[in-house]
Amino acid sequence: MLKEMHFQLKHTSLAGLKWQSPQSPEILSAVALHGWLDNAATFCELCPKMDNMTITSLDLAGHGFSKHRPVGVFYHLWDYALDVIEFLQTQRQSVWLIGHSMGGTVAMLVAALAPDKIRGLIMLDNIGPITEEPETRVATMQRAVQRMLKFKQSNGTRYKTQEDMITARMDGFTKLGYFASSTLVQRGAYKEKDQWVWRHDGKLAFPSPYRMDEESVYSFINKVVCPTFVLIANDGIYKEKADFVEARAKHFSWVKLKWIDGGHHFHLEPDTSQRVAEEIRHFIDHN
Repeated sequence: MLKEMHFQLKHTSLAGLKWQSPQSPEILSAVALHGWLDNAATFCELCPKMDNMTITSLDLAGHGFSKHRPVGVFYHLWDYALDVIEFLQTQRQSVWLIGHSMGGTVAMLVAALAPDKIRGLIMLDNIGPITEEPETRVATMQRAVQRMLKFKQSNGTRYKTQEDMITARMDGFTKLGYFASSTLVQRGAYKEKDQWVWRHDGKLAFPSPYRMDEESVYSFINKVVCPTFVLIANDGIYKEKADFVEARAKHFSWVKLKWIDGGHHFHLEPDTSQRVAEEIRHFIDHN
């Protein structure tokens, strides 16, 4: 059973989708967090395959049907973490936290900051945030500030048809199949007069104004005390970075690391989502 959800928090409002297996009780078992420029629908292939679980997939701020940050306000990882923690405080029990890509990074921060709310952490084709060296931070923030100063609310690419958007999304930063792309576009776009427009906040395309260095990332990883499963796609964003993934994994106190076939959206593509679901269920069932 699938439901559209809306959650009013103290400082913002979030939307999402809730999947409940007919066999599961009316309790929240897992919360799923999507990647950058995706939305809650990214888990529409995975969640129905997770028997005996109730899973809520959130639209993170600025994505899907969730509220955008105000004009002049950036999108920081720690602000996403605050949103998720505030949402988790409305729940009665600790949850399994599932995050894909950027959502995996947010999930990791939440697991470190609010360990009492997290039963276990599952990261899909992600093993923490992108980093940079301290000496480059000023230049990075300068670029971000300049983009913010030039931003106009009406900015954004417009398309003649929804099919044009699907094609564009298929050929984006990470390649997607038609089904995966159309699923994300259906929730992530709307028609305005005779054109199609992305629903997400245009500020999401700005360069991140601040990134941690590697030692700072380790400090968060070291605070993750729950069982952790890192599932990496063989043809995903870490395809040429196996040594980096192994090095990061060593800093978790309790982690299972596994590589499987598929691309970055292996949880959404029809030919790989079943395997991803089986791996997650096996991990949950044995922890």
